[in-house]
Amino acid sequence: MPTEKTWQQWLERLYNLRRDKSGSHERPHKPVLLLSILDLLDRGLITTNEVHLTPDLENTFDRYFEVVRQRNDKPTIQNPFYHLCGDGFWHLVPKPGERLLYEPGNVSGPPSLKKLREIHARFDDGLWSGLLTDPHARHDLREALISRYLPQHRRQLAALAAAPPPTPEPEALKEEFHTQRDAAFRKIILQIYDFTCSACGMRVKLDDLSLVEAAHIIPREESEDDRPNNGLALCPNHHRAMDRCLIAPCPHGEYEAGVWKIASRLDARIPGHKDLAALAGQRVIRPNDPEFYPDRKSLEWREARLNTRN
Repeated sequence: MPTEKTWQQWLERLYNLRRDKSGSHERPHKPVLLLSILDLLDRGLITTNEVHLTPDLENTFDRYFEVVRQRNDKPTIQNPFYHLCGDGFWHLVPKPGERLLYEPGNVSGPPSLKKLREIHARFDDGLWSGLLTDPHARHDLREALISRYLPQHRRQLAALAAAPPPTPEPEALKEEFHTQRDAAFRKIILQIYDFTCSACGMRVKLDDLSLVEAAHIIPREESEDDRPNNGLALCPNHHRAMDRCLIAPCPHGEYEAGVWKIASRLDARIPGHKDLAALAGQRVIRPNDPEFYPDRKSLEWREARLNTRN
């Protein structure tokens, strides 16, 4: 049964997979490999902490990849099977007498499929024993990976998945999982925005203390979308104001991060409204990396709900 520390440790790492990029497009290979392995675990085709590049794994990877591929993505399983080592929890095990195939910082291409089929990989013992051997934890881990990397393909991926856990997950465990998933999302968002509110620019960072919060643009219960593009760093006041549809980050022309709009019931002449009303037309303070600018569809969702009562 996973502990709070186990979830926190591994979700933070799994939410920060190093991924190859093509412009703003992040390649899906590593998440797809992990989803494929979870599938084989659920089907009983992997039973020990030894992951071999078998036809079952390759075929499952291809089926998942066909659902999520975009642009010029190619289903090259040898790439994630090799480069996942760079994330620190996946290790290639060479044949006796051979050198390790992967060294930290290695950016060269992977060995051939033939070479990789002759060896196996293994997970860190903590990830294996803490999460991967528990059917409920595997189910939650799958949900987290999809929410972080592939939320737009949730339905298609669900159709490919092996059977769900045989018994309902205890509510306490489910709640703990969501708490730790929120913590992993928060850590990413605050780092991306340098602990700065994207509405007012407030930044307070003292050791491990920050007064800025991570906000889903489309709420998690609506979207199950933990991509950084569906997040903003906001101070508590502006977080509450956005959740109550008083302010909204909205699409605006060529400015990709959007601008703030305010609800019609706010009146700048009323002292208590003044600070929120002053946001009207102000640009969303954006992250340095364009890869993490807010998703336009998320901004449109917020704009459509600006004047609703929440």
